[in-house]
Amino acid sequence: MLEQRIYEHLKKHPKKRFSLRELVRSLRLDKDEAKEALDLLVAEGKVVEPRRKLYQLPEGLGKKGLEGRLQAHAAGFAFVIPSNPDLPDLYIPKGYLGGAWHGDLVRAEPRPPGRDGKPWGVVVEVLERAHHQVVGRLYFKRGYAWLKPDDPRLPALKLKPEGLEGLESGARLVVRITYPSGRKPQEPYGEFAGYLGQGESPEVETEAIIAKYELRSVFPPEALAEAEKVAHLDAKEIARREDFRALRVFTIDGADAKDFDDAIHIELLPNGNYRVGIHIADVSHYVREFSPLDQEAYARATSVYLPGRVLPMLPEQLSNGICSLKPHEDRLVLSVLVELTPKGRVKHYRFAEGVIRSVARLTYTEVEAFAASGKAPTPDWSPELQNDLKLLLELTRTLKERRLEQGALDFRFTEVKVEVDEDGNLHLIPQKEPRARSLIEELMLLANRVVAKHLAERQIPTLFRVHEDPSEEAYNKLVAALGRLGYSLPGGEPSPKALQSILKQAEGRPEEAVVSTLLLRSLRLARYAAENLGHFGLAAEHYLHFTSPIRRYPDLVVHRVLRALLKRRVTQARKEEWAQRFPKIAEHASERERAAENAERELTKYYQCLWAQKHQGETFRGTVSGVTGFGVFVSLDNGVEGMIRLGALEDDHYQYIEELLALEGLRTKRRIRIGDEMEVKIEGANPSARQIDLVPTEKFYQTETQPEVEPQKRKKRRRGKRGKAAAPAQPARKVVATEPKSPPPHARARSRRVVGPPEERPGFQKPVKVKAQKIYFGSWGSDQEQTPPDKTEKSGKKKRRRR
Repeated sequence: MLEQRIYEHLKKHPKKRFSLRELVRSLRLDKDEAKEALDLLVAEGKVVEPRRKLYQLPEGLGKKGLEGRLQAHAAGFAFVIPSNPDLPDLYIPKGYLGGAWHGDLVRAEPRPPGRDGKPWGVVVEVLERAHHQVVGRLYFKRGYAWLKPDDPRLPALKLKPEGLEGLESGARLVVRITYPSGRKPQEPYGEFAGYLGQGESPEVETEAIIAKYELRSVFPPEALAEAEKVAHLDAKEIARREDFRALRVFTIDGADAKDFDDAIHIELLPNGNYRVGIHIADVSHYVREFSPLDQEAYARATSVYLPGRVLPMLPEQLSNGICSLKPHEDRLVLSVLVELTPKGRVKHYRFAEGVIRSVARLTYTEVEAFAASGKAPTPDWSPELQNDLKLLLELTRTLKERRLEQGALDFRFTEVKVEVDEDGNLHLIPQKEPRARSLIEELMLLANRVVAKHLAERQIPTLFRVHEDPSEEAYNKLVAALGRLGYSLPGGEPSPKALQSILKQAEGRPEEAVVSTLLLRSLRLARYAAENLGHFGLAAEHYLHFTSPIRRYPDLVVHRVLRALLKRRVTQARKEEWAQRFPKIAEHASERERAAENAERELTKYYQCLWAQKHQGETFRGTVSGVTGFGVFVSLDNGVEGMIRLGALEDDHYQYIEELLALEGLRTKRRIRIGDEMEVKIEGANPSARQIDLVPTEKFYQTETQPEVEPQKRKKRRRGKRGKAAAPAQPARKVVATEPKSPPPHARARSRRVVGPPEERPGFQKPVKVKAQKIYFGSWGSDQEQTPPDKTEKSGKKKRRRR
């Protein structure tokens, strides 16, 4: 029965709330039939509907209160960010955190509104601790040793004296945290776990960030021993595989890449179609499940590309050796062979365990030069190889056009490669190979979608890469903000095609950067999941990660599943085992991905601060990349980002208009918003705080700006204002999305403006969450399957929002 299927699905995740859309996608149900079955389950009391169109089991409601992650502020107050994204954040005043630290999973209870009628709450239980070790500086006070964490949102920690002998104040330490349990509340304390160094240096800072995010920099001996043992080719294994060595297979990567995990080839078929081969390193052949090597790969979950240092997921014997698809060497692969029409339609596909021998190792720079001129950049390119590249460039251009027509979102942000040389100097190199990188990107996307569709249609458990629809609140905010800019989105459920339409219409206009940022802020983060929830940003019903098993553990899991299916070893017992294990793997991989990205971002910011110190007092051109209630972020032309604080804008008193991501002068009506060009001077930099302070030059004050599009709703007149009245606002230009309008939602978006309790009103407001343009580096959070990072010991990578 349908009701039983839904009920059993909910039982697997008793604490999770499912939307109707999620259940329809996960169980492949008819929407109307699913709604009818859910209504029946709700009527019988087996399922509850705590919010409209959200369903869960009654036991999942738990105790009274709000469950979520604590987002603390250095001033002592905090917010609970609910696990349910449809609920508003809850303000927690200083003194009401109940011993919880920033990042902890907590349960909070709302309190009656204060005199101003605004909600607040109290943390009543810590459900899960976020920190098990912390990095900071040693200091002594009243005979005790203390640690001041590098993260200002964490409290000072008293230390046990063991291991601290001979250390001086200011030493950088790694400390293990103990949280005492028992009826009587006790303060946490720390135990010495490691000495990082004295003072500040890039080497100490790198080690501190590795420890802070609990990254793994050393492989255990048993994993290294196993890697050494398996890192060879077996003639019997080669003989049993499909032989692709006679084909013109080649790789395209960065000039300094070492681990090549994907290779490609193309054939023109007699019927006019193309056969494309996407050959991925068969890491699953070498890394056996549950082995020491596999356990270490799982713990790492991803390779981490820090500026100046790489922490690979696999030992170099595999990542840069036997698994790397080097030219003119036999390598084992798992291949996806796809027949495509000239218009980019998939006619047929198959999978194979194969062996290849790459004929050439091409670089993005070479392929980009060839795409621009049609001439081989080096004399060793054969005419046949050049013809293959021409076919691939044309076919992948068609694939991208087709993908965008289907509604995939295409954000255009500057990509910058981050490098640190042997002397510790930072180099930010804009990536200028769009056609070459797009060629690889489209083929990797194609392989990922084909594998996802194949496994989903056969109901084989696997790890999907999911990107859920924007929440109702976020979408309503987006509709309102775009409306003030003169754009219109249809009401009802969000559609990627409608958002893509808005992006296209904003292209080339003054507000293009604002529109792109507003759309990015409305989207959820992509993650790994054992359920197929679709990918909103790619407008894909089925999507997963398959193409980078050298550097992503979920890809390795998918390879194992696909190989088991090819060998007809997928039994019912094995499917049940996978269904039980994969949710935990998905959650762990998602968490490690976030940690890696945060580490990459923080260390890059540190190096940016070092660069800014050397150029203090100098003038640079830049672009406004973010606007908040406390200042303006400006990204310099070389990618370094700093902040102009409100106090540094001396010509007027500016107020923040959140819905327009803009600052507006109360007197001059001058407006500063994302995308504006600005000349700035570096005022100072603080590497420890990861802050770069900028000030506008005189050129800014000499330039008068007027808003391109006035907000539709600014009618209130200020009393007692002298002087000339501002010019009347121009009518907003109306730009309408191409999708037909649905009736607007009846419910207005909830306000997230929150305050404290009646007895205490600290003078702080919740920091505004602004999605500013960021440098992309690291493990490629975006699911556009962009070309992988250049994987060297001296490079990292950039990017902004993961899809």
